[in-house]
Amino acid sequence: MADISIPRADKGFKLVFTVQDSTGAAYNLSGYTIKLKVWKLGGSDAPIVDSDCVAISEAAGTCSYTIGADDFLVAGLYKCELELTKTDHIESTRSYTLEVTESP
Repeated sequence: MADISIPRADKGFKLVFTVQDSTGAAYNLSGYTIKLKVWKLGGSDAPIVDSDCVAISEAAGTCSYTIGADDFLVAGLYKCELELTKTDHIESTRSYTLEVTESP
């Protein structure tokens, strides 16, 4: 079962993420640039999505990504993660499974 499910070709709505440390506490995002990266599951090509997220509450570790018109046009399974960048520091969150489903 996927962590996130999106109907194919849906756009304009927000995915909201809460970044946590290994103990489950909120990860403070202050000073970080946050990107959502998405790859076809099992693929190692360039990400199909590599775009900025917007911090909602840095102290609470929350951020959002607004789905673009061309982000998820093909149904299937994908891997996604958030990339957190500060000066001379890059780290990635755990990976999530994202399923793009056929629209009804």
